[in-house]
Amino acid sequence: MPRSKRQKIVSLTKAESKGREHKEKLVVDIQQSVDLYQYIYVYSVNNMRNSYLKQVRSKLNSSRNKVMAKALGSGDADEYKENTSKISKFLTGEVGLLFSNDPLEQTVDFFNNYSESDYAKTGFVSTVSISIPAGELIRGDAFISSYLSSDYVMPIDDEKDTLYGSDVFPPNMEPQLRSLGLPTQLVKGKIHLTNDYNLSSSSAA
Repeated sequence: MPRSKRQKIVSLTKAESKGREHKEKLVVDIQQSVDLYQYIYVYSVNNMRNSYLKQVRSKLNSSRNKVMAKALGSGDADEYKENTSKISKFLTGEVGLLFSNDPLEQTVDFFNNYSESDYAKTGFVSTVSISIPAGELIRGDAFISSYLSSDYVMPIDDEKDTLYGSDVFPPNMEPQLRSLGLPTQLVKGKIHLTNDYNLSSSSAA
C-alpha cells in the first residue's frame, strides 16, 4: 500500500513535557517552603540572571503563576495556610516567590545594596566609553583589565569557552563578530581588529 503523502505535524524539539507529576512536585516544594520560612515575598526581576539570586540566603521559586497560586490557594476554602491565598492575586506577569526568615526592612535593604556585574543585554545604556585598538581581539577578564578600570570578574557565558580560555575568541566566531560590525579578520588563527573600533559611548558623555 503506498505511503500517505498528507502533511504531518512533526515536532522539531527534543524537549519533553514535564507533565502533571512535575507540577505536583512544585506545589509540594512551595508548600514545604511555606512551612519552613516566616515570610513570603513576591518579586519580579528585569534583565538579571537568576543564577545571581542563588546567593540570596532564602528560598526562591519561579514556577508558573498558576502552579504557585495552586500551592498557596485561591481563597479561604483552599488556601494552604491562613492568608496564603491573598498572595495569589499578586502572581501576575513575570514574578516569583521569595521565602525568607528576614523581615521586610532587612530584605529590602539587602537588595538595595546587592549588585553583580554582568554582560549587557539588549536595551542597556552604556555607562562607560570603550575604544578597542587595532590588533588581537580579547575578551573576559583580560578585556576588563585592559580596557576598564575595574575589579569586576565576569562569568564565562558558556562552558565550552573554557576550551579556549576566558581571554581569547575562538576562530570560528570571526564571521559572527564581523556581522555585528566589527572590522575583523583572522591572522594566524587569531581574530584581529583591522583598525580601532569604538565599542560604546557613555550616556553621560
